[in-house]
Amino acid sequence: MAVDYVYDNSKLTNEQIDRLKKLRDKSSEYWKQETYLLKPTNGSSQNSLKVPALYSKTHQFKNINNSKKISFYDKEYTEDYLVGFARGFGVEKRNGEEEKTLQQYFKDCVNTGNSNNDKCEQPSFGNSGPRLIKSDIFALAPQIKNSHINSEILSVGNYIEWLRPTLNKLAGWEEHLYSGLDPFHYIEVTDNSHVIGQTISLDEFHLENSLWEPRWDSDVGELKTTNADIRFNTKSESLLVKEDYAGGARFRFAYDPKEATNATLIFEKNITGTSDIIFENPIDDLKSLDGHQIIKVNGTADKHAFRLSGKHQKGIYTLSLQQRPEGFFTKVQERDDISIYAQQAQAANTLFALRLNDKNSDIFDRTLPRKGLWLRVIDGHSNQWVQGKTAPVESNRKGVQLGGEVFTWQNESNQLSIGLMGGQAEQRSTFRNPDTDNLTTGNVKGLGAGVYATWHQLQDKQTGAYADSWMQYQRFRHRINTEDGTERFTSKGITASIEAGYNALLAEHFTKKATAFVFTYNHRHN
Repeated sequence: MAVDYVYDNSKLTNEQIDRLKKLRDKSSEYWKQETYLLKPTNGSSQNSLKVPALYSKTHQFKNINNSKKISFYDKEYTEDYLVGFARGFGVEKRNGEEEKTLQQYFKDCVNTGNSNNDKCEQPSFGNSGPRLIKSDIFALAPQIKNSHINSEILSVGNYIEWLRPTLNKLAGWEEHLYSGLDPFHYIEVTDNSHVIGQTISLDEFHLENSLWEPRWDSDVGELKTTNADIRFNTKSESLLVKEDYAGGARFRFAYDPKEATNATLIFEKNITGTSDIIFENPIDDLKSLDGHQIIKVNGTADKHAFRLSGKHQKGIYTLSLQQRPEGFFTKVQERDDISIYAQQAQAANTLFALRLNDKNSDIFDRTLPRKGLWLRVIDGHSNQWVQGKTAPVESNRKGVQLGGEVFTWQNESNQLSIGLMGGQAEQRSTFRNPDTDNLTTGNVKGLGAGVYATWHQLQDKQTGAYADSWMQYQRFRHRINTEDGTERFTSKGITASIEAGYNALLAEHFTKKATAFVFTYNHRHN
């Protein structure tokens, strides 16, 4: 969970801080059964302990403070909404009613069982005595529409823990008193509302077309979101979702995620659908963010349950989300297109590279006829691993080279041949990022032309030294397709090679060729 929170004395009075501390402490009087307990009648067992039915007079909250923009960092809270909605005690005052008056009524009439006195005649609380109490201090499934509410605690589900067992042991004559109560604490925020505050023991939160900014460590049983935004402003906020989550929210991070030492989002069960993760501010030192857990999942999550919105790139590095068994982590790696750039550079330097045997199958065999022309077919498939990538780049190449000798000189012990050659070739590449499922493709197509020279000794039994060299001018057109668009550019350059070796006789019908190569490449992109 998040780090310890610090109360801001410039925003809160000592009395308000004390109230908030008690609401966050489940051992305080705000949570204890005896605070709400109906005193058992004479002869009743302790198993019949019950709490009264607490009703709110108001269910719909419309247009609260909606003309004023609110901020997580405002010095003032919405008037009377330091604590937004509580099933039990917690709200200091609401619509002219005060908590302290109700607390005194509970002490004098509810907890004592002595309701037949002047202090207990409170018609504003309802006409059913201490068993059914109505007050706007209590919240019952509030519906918040087109409202702006800045709270420290938005909603707290105290009292629910004691209501549920009460509903299971009602006498027949009592059932109608509790029939309008829901044993679950939930809140509905819709119609372009903006609410700020912590949720504590909230069974269900329905957020639609609205923004919620949690404070502290918030928890929700079931989170239902439709076109909703949830923003975490500092490293001190976190959200625990206890039930299955079907997605549909944009989770916004307004701080550098490197600052948080623990996961901000925790899901106890399963996640389906798709939600967006948004880092609202530029991230400095992107590379250091690698491996930070943003979301903890104790159940299962669909592969695309969370996706990183927007592009976060710094130099050659890019940020993505990586799913692991424990949840979702930040992943920093070289951009996807870097792998295609690297492979196309390699292709430009090697597509037209050839060896002596590609032109002449055996220059030492005098029984074979001399070839005036030669043809080389370029064809192949490869899986190449680029450093820093977790999947290979797949490529297919094809093309042809054609050449022929234009000059030949020979004496009894040597032969020299000079020729011209040219060709065209193409390579198509594909890279799919396993973390983001983004597809990057590339195509490089070019022409090459050059000259070659071959010298070899003429000795008996197909032995002797040889040297082969060539130089080519090449020009390529490149295309790289990413999720962001298509990039086109050209490259040109000169490649050259020197190959030398010696053909030795190991047995009467077996020869061995020792070979050495030197390749030089010089390509320039435009």
